[in-house]
Amino acid sequence: MNWKQVNVKTSDEMSDIVSSVLLDAGAHGVEIVGGQVPDAGECESGAVANGNDVTVKAYYGEYDFERVKAYIRGRIESLKMLGVPEAKTLAFDVCTVKDADWNENFKKHFKAFRAAGRIVVKPTWEEFKANKDDIVIEIDPGMAFGSGVHETTRMCLELLQKYIKRGDAVLDVGCGSGILAIAAAKLGAGHVLALDYDNVSVRVAMDNAETNGARVVEVRESDLLQRADTGPYNIIMANIIADTIIKLNKKAGSALARGGIYIVSGIIGERLNEVADSLKNRGYSVIEKINIGEWFALAAVRDIA
Repeated sequence: MNWKQVNVKTSDEMSDIVSSVLLDAGAHGVEIVGGQVPDAGECESGAVANGNDVTVKAYYGEYDFERVKAYIRGRIESLKMLGVPEAKTLAFDVCTVKDADWNENFKKHFKAFRAAGRIVVKPTWEEFKANKDDIVIEIDPGMAFGSGVHETTRMCLELLQKYIKRGDAVLDVGCGSGILAIAAAKLGAGHVLALDYDNVSVRVAMDNAETNGARVVEVRESDLLQRADTGPYNIIMANIIADTIIKLNKKAGSALARGGIYIVSGIIGERLNEVADSLKNRGYSVIEKINIGEWFALAAVRDIA
């Protein structure tokens, strides 16, 4: 199977905004690397800006990719029209990458690291000497989003550790590689339902849950809450994008237990107020806001009359 790798050369200051654009376009994964684009496959054009600091890379399936490419091009042109100096040189290149080539390239860069608090994420192929209190999650993301490296995932892990209680029922919407669902299981959840609309992510999440012995994790293919149980869930978490979070806000409350915690992440700074207003309009109170760079995550409770 082949994948389309979109490479956007940009400044470090613009990398979060570019990442948001690529995720909005439906990327299976996004990574930011310094300067050079790895020679991973055949590129369609060399129209990449010169002299910038980083390259933002995103991966897409071949199906309907022309529409995806047109969307990315339109968003980049919109950024240029805003008059932001760093956006003027934005351009992107597309490479065709074989599945095996992508995985080998990813393995070169994915190393064990402390994602948040006690949680350490390690690739399945690497040894790691854990401390006594460490919670180690073994991940092979494949083409699913969620190695734990991205700021949005790390913030979810931080909030999850703070609010989860032993025996909690947890719902993970847009589970990607399953990293958040597995973390919930290792933190003592009684049952975790992980949902994703992408069948590749569902397969990867199932494999990762099995690797980690996370028997309380159940994974289903679902468009948002379409195939979710009614709950109630003590924690609902969604590490997705702003538009999808706003859509999810309309229905998440019906599945959230009284006093339950709703954790949302994947929010770029320019969309934060919009997401917060959506939560308020649906009867939620934001109890915590955290950020890493331009990315934000919120924890909220639903007001009970």
